[in-house]
Amino acid sequence: MNRIYLFLPLAALIAFAGYLGLQSGKIPGETEIINRYAAAYMDTAPSGASPTDCAASPHPDPAVRMVINCAHPFGLTTTYYVGPRGEALPEPQGPDA
Repeated sequence: MNRIYLFLPLAALIAFAGYLGLQSGKIPGETEIINRYAAAYMDTAPSGASPTDCAASPHPDPAVRMVINCAHPFGLTTTYYVGPRGEALPEPQGPDA
């Protein structure tokens, strides 16, 4: 039996692990982030909510990629702060006086 056949499964496993590493390191786009947070809003919002209730705007702080505001027709507003890689952030605090 040829030795190459012994190393083919290992080579395939290494290639697959590299592919997964590249996919997990990819930064999501703005549309993907907004859709993700609109879906989270739909899970918690009362009836009558729509994904189109959500809109995003940039934030002046470079540590915050965008702010997503979801305004329910009944007046309830939900705000999400999103980090550079699409992660949820706590509400930023102002400068100390």
